[in-house]
Amino acid sequence: MDNYWGLWINWGNLTSWPAGFDGKRGTVVEMRQLLPEARDEIDPLDLYPFDDRRRRAGGAWVMVNMVTSADGASSIDGVSGGLGGVGDSLVFRAIRASCDWIVAAAGTVRAERYGIPRSSPEVAEIRTQNGRTPAPRLAVVTESLDLSTDLPLFAERAADEERPLIITGCHPDPDRKAAIGEQAEWCHLATDRPEPVAVLDELAERGAQVILVEGGPQFNAELLASDRIDELCLSISPHLAGNASTRIVHEATNSSPSELRLDRLLEHDNGLFARYLRH
Repeated sequence: MDNYWGLWINWGNLTSWPAGFDGKRGTVVEMRQLLPEARDEIDPLDLYPFDDRRRRAGGAWVMVNMVTSADGASSIDGVSGGLGGVGDSLVFRAIRASCDWIVAAAGTVRAERYGIPRSSPEVAEIRTQNGRTPAPRLAVVTESLDLSTDLPLFAERAADEERPLIITGCHPDPDRKAAIGEQAEWCHLATDRPEPVAVLDELAERGAQVILVEGGPQFNAELLASDRIDELCLSISPHLAGNASTRIVHEATNSSPSELRLDRLLEHDNGLFARYLRH
């Protein structure tokens, strides 16, 4: 369960933006919308938080956010930062502005050095206008509890910020749990291994309407096999990474392909940002 490669640099806790962008809403960048109609000077923050995400069958809407090189790699040297850029950070900020909970497996949290999700004032305003909390909550899925307390989500959490929710199985390692202690909120599922579907159902019971999954590839594969993905946000970086990285979905077991519908396509600096919906 914990052997998940990281997918994203932790844009949620940026202290500085990439060169050429100051992080403010409305900053002019050369981002275009190609589909469904051509538009110039697009800010994704004006799009993603306002998309309709009412799940037809009830329960929480599940978004999966992934980045890939042009040849399908999900990371360079184990992390995704080498695949990112200004356009990626703009889209990532807008996607995180659209959810109630962020879910990541422990391997991704370790590799990308996750912190507690934080929102700029303008993002917090959009979230509250849409009936959400100022910032999303973070849920970490782990069977082994291999999480060091010097990770930013513990060491850099402010006293007034929500603790991360650790979702684990029914028999976690007692010493590792004691080491983390009250620095986290705990959820013990009924099985030894925290299965992705049970994780989603637990968050839905806690009131989540939109859940954003940020990896890794094995977790994504299990979601794909369970047919619980409603929306795929896919960033395609204009790089060739070769065979040095795992793919964005690792060894999916579903036998029949899942059909998606392309809802929107953005472009910035030769990178593509697609929003797919379940058909």
